Amino acid sequence: MKLVVWDFDGTLADTRLLIEDGMRFALKAMGKPSELMDKWLACVGLPVEEGLRRTFDVRNDSEMDSILNLYRSYDWVGNTHLIQPFPGMQELVAELNAKGVKQAIATSKRFKALEPQLADFGWADSFFPVITPERVTYPKPHPESLEVCLNTHNLHSEDAMMVGDTLFDLNMANAAKVPCIGVTYGFADESQLANAAPIACVGNVVELRKILLKFLKQDDHGSNTTF
Repeated sequence: MKLVVWDFDGTLADTRLLIEDGMRFALKAMGKPSELMDKWLACVGLPVEEGLRRTFDVRNDSEMDSILNLYRSYDWVGNTHLIQPFPGMQELVAELNAKGVKQAIATSKRFKALEPQLADFGWADSFFPVITPERVTYPKPHPESLEVCLNTHNLHSEDAMMVGDTLFDLNMANAAKVPCIGVTYGFADESQLANAAPIACVGNVVELRKILLKFLKQDDHGSNTTF
């Protein structure tokens, strides 16, 4: 394992409170029922436009522009205190960097929103490349984001590991033939993630660290690891 590719929302960082607050603002402004929140949360992992399209059954570009503009009018920057790295994640990212493992991000969050969040966590230089929807032709679950990460480091699919919390992440990994780990502390549970046949599902960063370090040890000894 030479490269770990991370999803951001629900994998590296706990952004649920911010995502819920932003949608709560939009639902109130539009006079829509709060029950739509569950539908919206099921779309986390997709680019925001596609998530809004599915949540509100958007039928035309004019309606999409109106909803998108309203959603983006929420004070995202002023509420970044609602997000934080998952417990132990900053230590794990630092440890992998110290061990020489390359790390990248493949996310559906746009770079304009992601960049200050990475800076706040001290991660401005921890991941390369950082692939966001506007940097590819086809975002998740298309494999292009992972393919860009692999090509950037001149690696093969078996050299990498994708870590994500939604089926969009794991389906992308499968399409790119990259092994993947599902984390259940984000936006999907194990029963959902199991549909994509990840090599493992983990419930916290401690478990995730053990899996990743086993793969590093496997590479060092040239042996197979069974989970």
